Amino acid sequence: MRILFVTNMYPSAERPAWGTFVWQQAQQLRQFGHTVDVVHILGFRSKLNYLKGAVEVLERTRRTAYDIVHAHYGLSAFPACFRVRPPLVITLHGSDVLGGGLESFLIRVIWRFADSVIVVSEEMRRRIPGIVIPCGVDLNVFRPYDRAEARSRLGWPPHKYVVLFPFDPARLVKRYDLAKAAVEQVTQTGLDVELVAICDVENREMPWYYSAADAMILCSDREGSPTAVKEALACNLPVVATDVGDVREILRGIEGSRISKQEISDLGRNLREVLHASRNGSFEARAEMMRYDQRYTIRKILSVYKHVLRARERKQSA
Repeated sequence: MRILFVTNMYPSAERPAWGTFVWQQAQQLRQFGHTVDVVHILGFRSKLNYLKGAVEVLERTRRTAYDIVHAHYGLSAFPACFRVRPPLVITLHGSDVLGGGLESFLIRVIWRFADSVIVVSEEMRRRIPGIVIPCGVDLNVFRPYDRAEARSRLGWPPHKYVVLFPFDPARLVKRYDLAKAAVEQVTQTGLDVELVAICDVENREMPWYYSAADAMILCSDREGSPTAVKEALACNLPVVATDVGDVREILRGIEGSRISKQEISDLGRNLREVLHASRNGSFEARAEMMRYDQRYTIRKILSVYKHVLRARERKQSA
């Protein structure tokens, strides 16, 4: 198939870690033998870029016989609606549905113009009817490395406890303030702990950070299906996370990680327990992440494409 991705979340030189899960889907589709072109809308620079994106989608779908236009993230569906012929599939990733304000309202209108809608968690499906397909993880990339080797590569101290916050601290919804306060609480109990925030790191480098850390923390107000949690677990890094999105489902069957209240005291207590365990025994979660293998995700997405195309053919022949 020939597929056109339309997205405002995609890695670039300016933001190398932005929307890597969309890039991963495009790469996996290419590995399966499909052609994927991308319209990357730089919406963070100016909302006018969504209008420019609409013009680009119109021009591209006039020139090229795409089988599917696939919009990732809600606002990207607006320019994707200006396609000439192909069916439209929309994937909604989390804050586009779970947030509030004008954006959420617009998305509740736009999704109705799609031929099919994918959401990444059951929580989202309860708000917008869609097919639940969580984002997957490339297990060939996200695999554990030796901790000592990883720390040496990154220049991290060998004995200090390190808690990884793999998000942009400036994104208020990620609640870096809670992560920082929780780690400070742990240090007050006598543990030598450092919180390390990582963003704008290329996808292929992230396994070294997960492997070098002792734990990952997620304190978000809301999430869809947080890819970072799956990546950490695929690298055998324990996670302390608030009960958002599908975190409870991701952590199902995994001993050694914790779901915490969104309170500093509870985050700190769970983090301390996980840190103690991380040095006193082995932690294994990678096998459980096989259910999120990127290849399975792509097969499910391809089945959506095929269903949409069959429905279009039946409609045209009727």
